[in-house]
Amino acid sequence: MHNLKVFILMLLLAISSRPVLAVSVNTLEVPDAELEVRKFEADGDRLLLGFPCDEGANAIEEKTAQMLAEDGIEVWMPDMLGAYMLPNLRDSLGEIPDQALLDLIESAVATGKQVYLIASGPYARVLLRAAADWEKTHEQKLAGVVLIFPRLFKGDPEPGKQPQYVDAVGTTKLPIMLLEGGHTPNRWGLTPLRQALSKGGSQVITKVIPQIRGHLFTGKDKNRTEEVVTSQMAGLIKVSLFYIQEFEQ
Repeated sequence: MHNLKVFILMLLLAISSRPVLAVSVNTLEVPDAELEVRKFEADGDRLLLGFPCDEGANAIEEKTAQMLAEDGIEVWMPDMLGAYMLPNLRDSLGEIPDQALLDLIESAVATGKQVYLIASGPYARVLLRAAADWEKTHEQKLAGVVLIFPRLFKGDPEPGKQPQYVDAVGTTKLPIMLLEGGHTPNRWGLTPLRQALSKGGSQVITKVIPQIRGHLFTGKDKNRTEEVVTSQMAGLIKVSLFYIQEFEQ
């Protein structure tokens, strides 16, 4: 309980006001496509590369990105699905070329900033695949990963059986911050997921957010706690980056 109070206090303290900075849409040449990346530019030394795969079309994601940029954290939102004219379905995620993901990360790293990767739901599997491929092919290290309510099962979990995860789980060395809602079934599977993610060498820390279900970005029937957490998502992400930085000290 004490740790939870400290976590919430840090979340509240993380909210600050800074001047609004520029938002631009840039085109990146990737294999067989042109990838549009929406950039919420900032003057800080941290860059958050998101994997919503739809250029951050969700209004909550866009507002969160703007708030982070105001606090000096640059945010990139790539339209991965649009670049390859793929429908917004889980099966489409496996059709995004590995090289396109690597080119995107390389462009972010070229800014000279500390690059963090972030994704939620099923998009977490794209993030982990990209991170693992990057570590195999590049010496330049990424700063870490934030997973918000990730959905990484390989099919539907069966009661009484060990969970089976997608192949990318357990293939990274990056520090990982994993957030899960206290009112989701996945909350009870955090321990095996943490163990699976750490098999490749990643240090993994998990945090459960009380009274939260797993649809913060898309749910329309939010309870009061979910409304508050949604409005303060930028602060939650900032606290997550703080925890990741603690791994390196």
